Amino acid sequence: MLNQLIHNGVVVPEPPPPTGMVLTIEGEPVALTPKQEEMALAWAKKQGTPYVKDSTFIRNFLGDFCQELGRSSGLSLDDVDFGPANQIVQREREARERLTKEERKELAAERKVLREALREEYGFASVNGDRTDLANYVVEPSGIFMGRGKHPLRGRWKEGAKRSDITLNLSPDAPRPPGEWAQIVWQPESLWVARWKDKLSGKLKYVWLSDTAPIKQAREAAKFDRVHELHAHLGEVRVQIERDLFHPGAKERMIATACYLIDALCLRVGDEKDSDEADTVGATTLRPEHVTLHPDDGTVEFRFLGKDSVLWHKTLVLPEQVQANLSELISNARPAASSANSDRSHPTRDRPQLFPDISSRDVNAYLSDILPVLTAKVFRTHHATIAVRDSLEGSGIQALDPIHQKWEAANLANLEAAILCNHTKMAPASWSRSRQRYKERREKAADRARSYQERLKTQRETLSALRKEAREKRQAAPRARKQQVKARYQKRIGAAERRVERTRGMLERARLSRDKIKAQYSIASKKRTWNLGTSLKSYIDPRVYYQWGQQVDYDVLEKYYPKALRRKFAWVK
Repeated sequence: MLNQLIHNGVVVPEPPPPTGMVLTIEGEPVALTPKQEEMALAWAKKQGTPYVKDSTFIRNFLGDFCQELGRSSGLSLDDVDFGPANQIVQREREARERLTKEERKELAAERKVLREALREEYGFASVNGDRTDLANYVVEPSGIFMGRGKHPLRGRWKEGAKRSDITLNLSPDAPRPPGEWAQIVWQPESLWVARWKDKLSGKLKYVWLSDTAPIKQAREAAKFDRVHELHAHLGEVRVQIERDLFHPGAKERMIATACYLIDALCLRVGDEKDSDEADTVGATTLRPEHVTLHPDDGTVEFRFLGKDSVLWHKTLVLPEQVQANLSELISNARPAASSANSDRSHPTRDRPQLFPDISSRDVNAYLSDILPVLTAKVFRTHHATIAVRDSLEGSGIQALDPIHQKWEAANLANLEAAILCNHTKMAPASWSRSRQRYKERREKAADRARSYQERLKTQRETLSALRKEAREKRQAAPRARKQQVKARYQKRIGAAERRVERTRGMLERARLSRDKIKAQYSIASKKRTWNLGTSLKSYIDPRVYYQWGQQVDYDVLEKYYPKALRRKFAWVK
């Protein structure tokens, strides 16, 4: 609970100054308004990317551009000559490329001064008397919505918020920041300082206190404490769910079946998603076409688009009662009842649903009756955390192992969690070039190691021959000269031994470098279609990594977690 919250509002970027651009549209010159010009320049900046070849992206952008032009009929790319916008963007790029190194440094320094000034004015809040960072304090400007995966709104124009759209959260004793704000409220139970409604999706956007704020650190620790409480009672929770699979009440069986799938498949609950996401599915919004029963081998196949329109496809063996319940639900599928699912706003609610009578509220209420801390999301957080713990424990890493092996084990554990949660991403377009660079680096490192290996072999042979020669010379020398011969050869042998040791050290470093590059390539190859950042940020208890790092002498938080997450999880240490 907050007692005091004082801040200066947020930064609302100004749109770029208009240039008086004129485009030829359907053969006629059209002088653009500032907003139309902003849209045209945004489109020009996407030239040369895969987006301008995406039919949905093109259709959505042209639809909004046409509407802004005040035209009722649709436009195609052939109807609009974006040449003037492309030329402006190209000139800006060429101007940046012509900058000297000193000029780039000077501009970077100017931008840094401006950023620091804005941060000093807007980047902090007084929270219960303490100066606290804000997580973000600059409102996203207008631009083309990119989306993730196959988001149906990709290409739409996303209008940035103005001050008149933004509500500020301020305690009664706080001075009012200048400007025409939508509202100023006081919500002491909340950790946001500003919010507004996204004009494209209708979703509320927030500016939060930084993750380093003590109150947020405490909440983050409590979130992961729930994971460990679930782990301690997981057997009891599963027994109750499995018992309710046989419940005589249809709704109770629905809830238990949905919870079984959430647990077994690490699914999201389903209807806690944005209404603008096309046909994205979770446990409670599954439809008959998403589930295929295979009675011959007792498997069940699931195939649907999950969050961010990412394909979710898995086949596994399920208990007979779960299969029987799914068969019954498929047979009785019908559109969701509005009274039972008033929080469902997606158009697909009118299609036949497997779970028409339940929503996320029903699922979370049911789970919390079994275990007060339990929600559907706690299941995912638990499963991701345990997957990481098991992977780390099974890695076989010891304290004396090289750092790159510890780094590789940390990545592989994170990858397990990302796969479990289906956090996929598009493979980078530059992967073929990256792979070639890795190949070249590996070959160079291998060549260095071979070179040092051959040098070491030659030096050892030379040393061995020198020692043999020294023995023979001493044996052949008169007794009076034996010590002289020994002294002369000791100096030469010592120098040869030092050369051997130096080369052995270089060989070890070369081998270490070679193996490090191999590990880097292996991880880059494995994770190129998986987003490891989401699970690392939200689903993996960092204490699992930290405790493993303590055991194997590896500071995971410093050497693996990015800077922003090190601050977020400062409470771990």
